Amino acid sequence: MPEDRIILTKAGYARLQQELDTLLGEESQEIAELLADVHEDEAGEEATFYEALMTKERLDERIAYLRSILARAEVLEDDPDPDAVSPGNRVTVWDYEYEEEVIFDLYSSAEIAHAGRQGVSLSSPVGKALLGKKVGDVVEVQVPDGIARYKIRKIEPIPDDQ
Repeated sequence: MPEDRIILTKAGYARLQQELDTLLGEESQEIAELLADVHEDEAGEEATFYEALMTKERLDERIAYLRSILARAEVLEDDPDPDAVSPGNRVTVWDYEYEEEVIFDLYSSAEIAHAGRQGVSLSSPVGKALLGKKVGDVVEVQVPDGIARYKIRKIEPIPDDQ
C-alpha cells in the first residue's frame, strides 16, 4: 500500500529539513556524549543514565518521523491556478457576520501539525469550502457557531518567511 503524499509549502519543507539537520547534528552528538560519560553502575548515576537514554529514544523517534514526512513530501512549487484558492494561498475574505476582513493561510494538516504553522487546514470545513473558489465568490460553511458566510476578496501566495 503506497504511503500518502504530504503537501508542504517550500517554507514548511525547509523548516522540517532544518529541524532534522539540527537533530542529526549537535543535539544528537551531545546526547551520545552524555550516554558515553554515564556509567549505569555508578551510585546516583542510574537516574541520569535513564534520562539520557529516554531523551535519545525520543530524539531517534523524532528523526525517523521527520525523515518519513520529508520522504513523502510534495512541495508546492508554483500555484497551479493563481486565480483560484489552492494550498499555500493566503485568502482575504469578508466575514458577513462580523463585518470585517479575515485572512486565512491555507496549509495541509500535515504542515500545521509537523512544521508548526499557524493557519487553516485544507481538511477543515473552512479550508474545504475555500478550495477552488475565486475572487468574488461567496462561500457558506458550517462552523461550530452555525453557518459562516465569506466573500473572497483577495488570493495571494503565502510569503515564504511566514
